[in-house]
Amino acid sequence: MCKYNNPYYWEDVLLKKKNLWRDDFAKLKSPHDAIFINTVVIDYERDVIDNNWACYPDAKSLLGFIQYIYVPLAFFYIINVTNQDLYIPICSHSEMIEYIDDSGSEYGSVMKTSLDELNTYWELDNVSCLEKIREFSNKFNASWYQENSILHMGIFGSTFEIADYLIHTIEFSEVLEEYIGLTTTQLKNMCESFYTNQFSKRSFVQLLNNNIGCII
Repeated sequence: MCKYNNPYYWEDVLLKKKNLWRDDFAKLKSPHDAIFINTVVIDYERDVIDNNWACYPDAKSLLGFIQYIYVPLAFFYIINVTNQDLYIPICSHSEMIEYIDDSGSEYGSVMKTSLDELNTYWELDNVSCLEKIREFSNKFNASWYQENSILHMGIFGSTFEIADYLIHTIEFSEVLEEYIGLTTTQLKNMCESFYTNQFSKRSFVQLLNNNIGCII
């Protein structure tokens, strides 16, 4: 069984006080293997905006993060309507399904379908797994874009995908420069440096978290 398909693996990572978003979670064998994820929880009524970027070394580590960290965090928050803080319920797939059933949430069916779907991806090869994760994120985002709250995940296979997304989302280059503190040319150069400069690997993720935030 893949080590990432185990709640105890993720519990151990958290106990070692590793930040699963901002830290260099797992050493990249090659920067070209990097997969980026942007996770968002927004609740206008509870005045909560949580946004993070992270970099993972392959599709299965990303899948583990989504299935055992982000989605349980997001669903636990939605179910517990009085919570102001975000918590990560470390538990198995079946335990999370049971928790959703016991909660009586009106969103229970949608939540269980999402978790069951993610759980089928472990038998896929890395390429197929990443394709399925991308498809899943699109459906997930559409389902959870609501009037008062938003759950969102963005999946990017390279730094250049992130840059292209930013450039096409933020229409005017002057607005982009003001927003992230970089010109379009500087942003593209930084994307290139991620693959050639050791320091740029860490500083790029820091840029994402500190300057870019969520683009929905």
